[in-house]
Amino acid sequence: MFGRGPGKLKNPLPIQADDGSLSRMINSAGRVNLTLLQRIAQAVAREDFVSFMQKPVLAGSAIHQGNLAARRELTSREMNRTILFEPLEDSRESVSVSDSLKYAIYPLFKGVHATTAPNFIFIGRIDTNDFIMPDYPISRQHAVIEIKRDGYLLRDCGSTNGTFLNCTRLEKKLVPLSDKDMVSFAGYEFAFLQPDSLFSMLAEKS
Repeated sequence: MFGRGPGKLKNPLPIQADDGSLSRMINSAGRVNLTLLQRIAQAVAREDFVSFMQKPVLAGSAIHQGNLAARRELTSREMNRTILFEPLEDSRESVSVSDSLKYAIYPLFKGVHATTAPNFIFIGRIDTNDFIMPDYPISRQHAVIEIKRDGYLLRDCGSTNGTFLNCTRLEKKLVPLSDKDMVSFAGYEFAFLQPDSLFSMLAEKS
C-alpha cells in the first residue's frame, strides 16, 4: 500500500503499484481521470507515485502550463468519455472536446480496452487507436509511439495537419522522446512527462 507523509489524506487510497490498478483506470479512449490522479499524487509520497505510474504520459496543455488551479470543473463524464468522430451539429460540443483534451492524461501504458500490438501506442481520431483524440484536425491514424526497452520513439503517420516535437514537424521517421518534450498533434499540445515530473505538477495543492 502507498505510504503517506504528514499532511496527506487521512484515508489511504486502495491502490497498489503492482496490482494492475493503473491499467484498470485507463478508459477506452486511453485516458485516466485527472481528478483521481491528482488525488493520488496529493495523497502519497513521490516514490510511491512513481512506482505506481511506472510509465510516462502525454499531459494536455492546461496541465503542463500549470493551469490546474484555475481549470473549469470538468465532470468525470466529460473527462473520460469516448467520442466517436462524426459531424458535429452543435459548436459547443466541439469546444467541449477541445477543452477535455487540454486536461487529458494519456499514460503510455496499455489499458484493459487495448486491442493493438503491445509495443505500439497508436494515436488518432477514431476508436481503433489507443489514444483517441476525436476532433476534425486529428487524422484517423495520426501518429504512433513505439515502446522500446531503452525509451520511446515517436513517428507521424502521414497526418494532414502534422505531428510536432518541440515545434519541429516530424516526417515518417522515428524520433526519441525525452522528459518534458513538447508534442503537438494538429495544434493540440501535450508534454511528454516521466512519472517524477508528472508528480511535481499534480502534487501541488490547488
